[in-house]
Order: sequence, then C-alpha cells, then structure tokens
Amino acid sequence: MQLKKRPLKDTFGYEVLDVDLADLDDATFDAIYKLWQEEPLLLFRRQSLSERQQVEYSKRFGDLDILVRDDMISPEHPEIIYITTLKRADGTAMGGLGNYEIYWHHDQIYRQRPASGSVFCAIEMPEGEGQTSFCNTKLGYDTMPDNLRKQLDGRRATAKYGMKKESTTQRDFQGRPEEMKKIDEKTPPATHDIVLENPATGQKSIYLDPNKTLGIEGLSDAETQELIDAVQAHMLQDDFVYAHTWRNGDVIMWDNARLWHRREAFDVNRPRFARRTTIFLRPEDFAVPEPDAA
Repeated sequence: MQLKKRPLKDTFGYEVLDVDLADLDDATFDAIYKLWQEEPLLLFRRQSLSERQQVEYSKRFGDLDILVRDDMISPEHPEIIYITTLKRADGTAMGGLGNYEIYWHHDQIYRQRPASGSVFCAIEMPEGEGQTSFCNTKLGYDTMPDNLRKQLDGRRATAKYGMKKESTTQRDFQGRPEEMKKIDEKTPPATHDIVLENPATGQKSIYLDPNKTLGIEGLSDAETQELIDAVQAHMLQDDFVYAHTWRNGDVIMWDNARLWHRREAFDVNRPRFARRTTIFLRPEDFAVPEPDAA
C-alpha cells in the first residue's frame, strides 16, 4: 500500500495524509510501520485519539514503557505520561516538564534498556509557542568527517538521568530532595554504543546525549566534552534540523535512536497539554540500544 505523504523538509521527515490513527486497517498500519523504519519522524495532523486508542495504536509497534516518574503518569492508563502545565484542583501539577526550555536529548538514554519509540499527541498547545525541534543523527553520521567518525565508531558512552541542575527532573522536583533521591536510586548510569545500526535497513546513527553523558569510554572528562561539542557542532546544521510548530490534534512519532529533540520555552500562562507513549521497538526492525539488556 502507498501512503499519501509530503516531506516535512527536503532532507527528512514526512507528514502522512488522509489517515485516521484511531481506525487503521492492517495494510495501512504495515505501510506506516515500514515508513517509520526508513524515516525517523512522522507527523499526522487532525487526530483525535482517546487515551485508550493511543495505547492500542502504540502497542502495535511493541511493548510500552511505564515511566520512572509516578507524578507524570495517567491515572487510567499508566503507559501514558502527561506533559503539561495544567494543575489539578488541589494545585498540584497534573504532569511534568513545565514551560521551560528543554535542551537537545535522546529520551531514555539513561536506561540500560531504553524504550526508543515515542508517540506524542498534542491535545492543547499554545499557538505559535513551545516549538519542538528534531535533529537527525542518522544524517549527521552519514555526513560526518572521517576524523570525527573514527573517534565515535566502536566507542561507548555512559549517561545518567537528571545529572545536571538544569535537567527536567531537577527542575520539576526543585525543593523536593526526597523525590529526587527516589528517582536517582531508580536510574543508575547506563552505557550504550555511540553508533547504532538498524539491522533491517543498514542505517547507522549517533546515540550520544549532549546533556546526560557522564563520560565516553577511553576519554578524560575534558576529552569527552570536547568530542561532544564537536559532534553537536556538526549535527546542528540546518539540513539536519526540523522545527515543528504544534497544532491541536497533531500526532508525531519519533525514533530516539535516530533523533535528538528539544523544546522552546513558552508562556506559563498559556495552557499546554500533551500525552506521550514510549515504545520498546522491535530490535529486528529498528536500531535498538542494548536490545539484550534485562
């Protein structure tokens, strides 16, 4: 089956047209699955998935993760997290990640077995604010100078959740050290190959977080930072970055093994509510970090 689609930009990503994710036959789903193997970023507009439908759709790609942060989890569907500025009637946060800028990162790189696929449903978004940008680390690897690529091939890097004071978790739990301690105990450092390969397509991509990396195998702290800076300078070329302006009803799927992403800050007085499910993608079909980890 051929999907109707148009590119998000010349170099990567597609908007898939005329598809209702709440009512997919097997042929349409199979076409989406194959397209996601080839392209790390897919957009579907004008969707109206319920929480149950979002979970059911996401499960067709693989098992779903349950986040280590209880404060962000949907009370009805624990596979869903709330990314929101909204508050409950008692004044407590309904979810997490506030309105602040979030820097370039891979979701879940801090886990030894990351869930690397994300399905993000935009329910209520502040018009023209809080853009999310995606950087294609597959294109970055393909175009990388040989001397830089040689420093990454065969190396491993160690990442840690919430390691920096400006991390999302430390910001959300500011003034709540006991909660931060619980999260820290649940998330020991994790080590992964820096270069990943998709066994189905042969695509290679960079899996190195600019903000969660504790160290790179065989390098000093100073050398680690120097290499991260060099990778980031190469990756953040215009051709490799797509900036998305959200509309209510947008659903974006991204593959964390092939993309960094970041979010712009926005006015805290403008409501923002989104839901995300996170998928353990199948290692025979996608570049999955540490697929054999327990």
